[in-house]
Amino acid sequence: MTTLSKSKPAAPLAGVTGAILAGGDSRRFGRDKVTLELAGKPLALWVAEALGPVVTETWLITNRPLAHAALGLPMATDLMPFQGPVGGLATALFYARTPWVLLASADAPFLTAHLAFALAAAAGNLSRPALVCRSERGLEPLPGLYAVRLLSRVQEFLKQEKSFMALLERLRPEILGPEVWKTLDPEGASFENLNHPEDLVRLAPRAVKRQKAGISG
Repeated sequence: MTTLSKSKPAAPLAGVTGAILAGGDSRRFGRDKVTLELAGKPLALWVAEALGPVVTETWLITNRPLAHAALGLPMATDLMPFQGPVGGLATALFYARTPWVLLASADAPFLTAHLAFALAAAAGNLSRPALVCRSERGLEPLPGLYAVRLLSRVQEFLKQEKSFMALLERLRPEILGPEVWKTLDPEGASFENLNHPEDLVRLAPRAVKRQKAGISG
């Protein structure tokens, strides 16, 4: 069984690139969520702050580089636009200058740096080319650790379908159950997505509390 490091990030890990998926049209929310502010901070920057201490560099994978330029993050434009998160993964794998990519979603602002670091630190010990968590909802592809050598397999997969869950079935990743990842993220906040306008209101007090406590990510 893969175990997670419980240590705090002392320095970025040289073999891992962080990639934040900007997402698509956000039909359920009604607007682009990447620059949407939660407690005065754009969602993508919440995620970038969690990844920053962990990875060599962090990229925003986007179809709207002009709209997202003000965030100040390095950007990569989707190689195959509108292919969903799997298309974003393919783009991240293509541009990464490291053997591994730690993939995260821009609309999961409470990704914890401890979980991000533990996932990235597991890269050297994996027997399979991917590592994801399993929650009560099932497999959680984000945040997840993916080997760059998967690029051709992901590209071939996209010729047939776009489902990330179907991709995971083919990749057969290593899986971390709640008994492992909850030692670093007891509430599963790293998997909580902001999908509806009411979520912004609901999560705002928690975001303010985290800021006052100085919690990164």
